[in-house]
Amino acid sequence: MVWDSVSRRSLLKGAAALAGATAATRLIHPSFAQAGLETTDIELISVRDPQHSAQIALAQELGFFEEAGLNVAVNYTVNGPDLPSLAASGRVQILASALEQLASLREKGIDFKWVMKLSDISNTQGVVIGNNSGIDKPADLAGKRVGMYSGAAVELAILNMCKDYGIDFSSLQFVNVEPPEQAMALMRGDIDVMACWEPYVSNAARMGGRVYFTGSRSYIEDPNTPKAVNYLYLSTGLATTGDFIEANPGTLKALIGALAKATAVIVSDPESTVEPISRNLGIPADGLLAILQANDYSPIVDNRVIEGYPVYQDWAISRGYLETGAPIADLLDMSLLREVLPDAVRI
Repeated sequence: MVWDSVSRRSLLKGAAALAGATAATRLIHPSFAQAGLETTDIELISVRDPQHSAQIALAQELGFFEEAGLNVAVNYTVNGPDLPSLAASGRVQILASALEQLASLREKGIDFKWVMKLSDISNTQGVVIGNNSGIDKPADLAGKRVGMYSGAAVELAILNMCKDYGIDFSSLQFVNVEPPEQAMALMRGDIDVMACWEPYVSNAARMGGRVYFTGSRSYIEDPNTPKAVNYLYLSTGLATTGDFIEANPGTLKALIGALAKATAVIVSDPESTVEPISRNLGIPADGLLAILQANDYSPIVDNRVIEGYPVYQDWAISRGYLETGAPIADLLDMSLLREVLPDAVRI
């Protein structure tokens, strides 16, 4: 199945990348074994974008799940904010999600926890302005129409940018627009600004928009020289229920190991991963390399996670996206990751 769909050239490039990663990163030697799998058939729900799913797509295409003794059925949705409702259905075993989505599940009495961090996606949550928007300086953003999928985390980046430049955030007119429709709405002039995630941000830029800022980079002062900012910290991880963790530790360790192997290939040779990731996610290969290089794919859980998430949660509660939230300790179970990749857990 998986091996038949991958060209010999892709496999050789992936193997070469994997070998190179051995010397360059500690992510390449997960200490998991195929023996001791409680179950081999699992379902994984994720978002059809390279922020949530790059490692998942690559592991499936290059046979890393199969090597670990797993038969992983991957199902994709379009919008990250839809993940909690899917998980709340009770039919989801494992999902790739941001921490705030797990907090919303805990508010419903559903015990999902991260068992592995996948990526820091702050730099791929961005804001694009239209060429005819009339925005020549930050103050011009006031009163503009912002197309955004309701509940998207990039709203926090906009809020913090407004604080930075003294802009009245309440003056912005938010319009709920599905991600695939935002770029065309921007080009038509139906909205002045779009706020979304990749690949939609890059697509809009290729169509003539200007990337203004992301969660971690600002192009406001100079489009060619980004400045580091801290407008939004957002990361994704592999999550499952407490009951599944208790019942299937061997299976989860094998899954973590396979995704760690995929992570190492992306980090060491992202160019070789464009074709298989594009094919698996059903997204264009054009522009994908830049997205892969913009994200920080790493399982390392450190103080950036511990300090960054509560800021987001406080904002989400203030906006009504969460009611009470959850302590971050209730959203993490790093015990299996610590066994597979001891150096990845730094808290």
